Amino acid sequence: MRTSALYIFAAFTMFLLPATAWPFGETSINYLCERLVEKGLEKDQVQALFSDPRLAATPEVVIKNLFHSSPKGTAKQPNHMYIAPEYITKGREYIIENAQALSALEKRFGTSPQVVTAILIVESRLGTYPMRYNTFTAYTNLAALLDPDYFGRIQESYAHKYPSLKDEAMITRAQKKAKWALNELYNLILIARDLNADPLAIMGSFAGALGPAQFIPSSFMEYGVDGDNDGKRDPFNMQDAAASIAFYLKRAGWKEGAAEEKNRTAIWCYNHSQVYVNTIMMLYEKLSPPS
Repeated sequence: MRTSALYIFAAFTMFLLPATAWPFGETSINYLCERLVEKGLEKDQVQALFSDPRLAATPEVVIKNLFHSSPKGTAKQPNHMYIAPEYITKGREYIIENAQALSALEKRFGTSPQVVTAILIVESRLGTYPMRYNTFTAYTNLAALLDPDYFGRIQESYAHKYPSLKDEAMITRAQKKAKWALNELYNLILIARDLNADPLAIMGSFAGALGPAQFIPSSFMEYGVDGDNDGKRDPFNMQDAAASIAFYLKRAGWKEGAAEEKNRTAIWCYNHSQVYVNTIMMLYEKLSPPS
């Protein structure tokens, strides 16, 4: 996916966000502005972003991130995510169609076409899965949990369905998630700057992950690779996404032919879920040629 196609859904952003919306409190916005300026961003830029009418408080995004972000298995296979059989076929076709580029990645990073393709299938259905969430909005809502008033309103509105929202452990987790989101918001702005893009037009998952490889912004800033040699690292470019996966896995310890546990650990670094690891390894085997 090219950068120019990044914003295909941007005009529909407000229609794709959850219906419930509250205004952010002035305390929330001022706090977030101050922290981002401390990280090195220009005050005028930050204030303009937070005053943009496209930014909306969407507590449903917070609930999704706190309670529904882990990969899930199926009733028949509780230890594996569901992957439609057609994507095994499409994965094999992708490997054939992109043999030269994937072979180059294997030589450079030691990652087979099969493992890179397996991650692309799970993360974005080979770059075809529509990204329905405004990532700037998602991270702002999570970062705003640092404001006790905003978090309190979420607790009051959702505790009947999620009573653990008022537990000390969940409060601590929410605060940790908020600090994480603030850092991701900062890195999202940096990525937008590098791409000469509007931060408020970037679409991704409800967790703020970007592009075919679903990197969070800070991970892409560290592991992003210019896979097509066009002079920029673009998380929405399919070749850059594949190269970035390969580089990440190499750094995480993946090695073709290594002990399975070593490679499972590398996949676990990509997503801290055994269900996710099981699914990637299953696809890796199905995509690999017969021995």
